[in-house]
Amino acid sequence: MQEVMAMQAITEWILVVLGALLCILGATDFWQAQLASPAAAIWPLPALVLIEWMLLGLLGVIAAIGDRQAARSWWTTLRWAVCGALFGLLIVGIFSIGPLVLFAALAFLGAVMLADRQYQRSVPVPVGVLTAGTLGNVGFLLTLISLAHI
Repeated sequence: MQEVMAMQAITEWILVVLGALLCILGATDFWQAQLASPAAAIWPLPALVLIEWMLLGLLGVIAAIGDRQAARSWWTTLRWAVCGALFGLLIVGIFSIGPLVLFAALAFLGAVMLADRQYQRSVPVPVGVLTAGTLGNVGFLLTLISLAHI
């Protein structure tokens, strides 16, 4: 039993690191590609979206570290919200950054599901938090996009 739990913990951390790397390196790569195009303006968009993508990756790692410190804490809820926010980013950026965001979101989602299973925690409404994160970020990004075009 201990070996199974150890393997789950290792898998969880591999997924967390993979998710964070996809967010940070993916955003950095897209940023550099935008800078390489002389006609493309990067500020305020897509720069703000790419910054958000990087921050979600960092927040996912920080929440995973915080989640390990407590048997049940708000860090778990934050991890679910980060997954939702990444799914929201996926929806808005489906034709550009979508594939990388999808893999990052699935990595973080797999990690939080493993953590919840390993510690036998039950988040009261993980689907609700995931949905709230998705809808909240879609609303935020659409507002950001509309303000950038004013």
